[in-house]
Amino acid sequence: MKVKSVILLAFVGLSLVYCKEDRESDNKINQPTSFTILDTYMTALTDLKQFNGVLLVEDSAGHVFSKAYNIEAEIPTLKVSVQHQFDLRSIAKLFAKASLVKLEHEGKLAFDQKLSDFFPEFPRGDEITIDQLMHHQSGLGREFKNYEGKGIDLSPEQVVELAHQEKLEFEPGSDSRYSNIGFQLLYKIIGEKSGGTYANYLRNNFFDPLKMKNSGSHYLDPKGQLNKYAFGHTEKNDSIQLVGEDESDMQQGHTFSTVEDMKKFLDFITENKLYNELAEDNIITHAGGTKGKRAWVYTDLQKGYKIIFLANYDNIPFSNLTKDLISIMDGGDVEIPKEVNRKAIEVPSSILEKYVGTYDFVDAGHIVISVKLEEGKLNAYQKGNFAGELIPENDSTFFWDPKSKESFIFTKDKEGNSIALMDFQGVRWQGILIE
Repeated sequence: MKVKSVILLAFVGLSLVYCKEDRESDNKINQPTSFTILDTYMTALTDLKQFNGVLLVEDSAGHVFSKAYNIEAEIPTLKVSVQHQFDLRSIAKLFAKASLVKLEHEGKLAFDQKLSDFFPEFPRGDEITIDQLMHHQSGLGREFKNYEGKGIDLSPEQVVELAHQEKLEFEPGSDSRYSNIGFQLLYKIIGEKSGGTYANYLRNNFFDPLKMKNSGSHYLDPKGQLNKYAFGHTEKNDSIQLVGEDESDMQQGHTFSTVEDMKKFLDFITENKLYNELAEDNIITHAGGTKGKRAWVYTDLQKGYKIIFLANYDNIPFSNLTKDLISIMDGGDVEIPKEVNRKAIEVPSSILEKYVGTYDFVDAGHIVISVKLEEGKLNAYQKGNFAGELIPENDSTFFWDPKSKESFIFTKDKEGNSIALMDFQGVRWQGILIE
């Protein structure tokens, strides 16, 4: 079903929609058309068990829609409210970028400064700039390759020591590749500029001044501030399960917040033109996620609207969801989520054998998938373990689950090289054929 974002209108209570100038009024107000569609869309997605969390949207007129969406499930830890505190994951990087802009404006560092200015012994540190670290162009990998312990046990100083041991995956400035390691170095640099930790800097320069009272660091702030935590969940064996805390994560940058606090931050960086340099094509956005958790913030400086969602469930169509939320706010067409039932077809082995090989999904943390043709079927393996059958929908598009839109697509890049596109946890990743 498709709906047009200019034809629906409804009234709702103030608990869902309010104006900046009249947040305490008990009177009902007209709900903007886009908010009606947003609620219809998110309710349908939740009914399909594809979203659990909180959405907050502000339109260009200053109307705000804020609502928690909860899957009907017999697991009490899954239920959340607008007041719940969620892991921000990589959205901590947006705070880091804002911190660096502030420090640069204050003359405390420069984007063209070398990494060696802060860590003199860092291998090839005289070739890597702050700007390259900010834009994932340093050559450092996504995660540590030579450490198998618990990341959460590492001090910031130990993290820097491990980073010294990493080999660059490409020449600094020659490519872009997502790097959590690079931002761990930036977190340390920002912290040192405040004479403490990255968490100290965020609290002193953003959380406290902006009255973000429900935001902080999991490990480097007082424990009492995290009092309404949204525990992460995932789907396994057709049931929703609580996810344990990720011990591979590291202390720096492990932050939490609420949708209302995140709106305060977005308000600040959009209204203060100093931070407009964080925008690309008038958009400031960032995503974050790990097993059981998803987060996304988006603001259009030109059109004047903001979107935030925080989720404590990872089985969501992340890319489609973000695209559709933007489309709704832009007044475009969207398809209301509905149940999927994909059909398999027969594909000759002569075609299937063209796809046999090993694919490295570099930006997904070097996930390596081996595809084998066995008894007329394409089977996928990861680390030697069977990952599932690739079921053909057409000659080049395959799926794992007929109830899911996620696909595994074989195609070629612009240079004619064979690649695979894999939808994984709501995001499409590109895999390079390596053998």
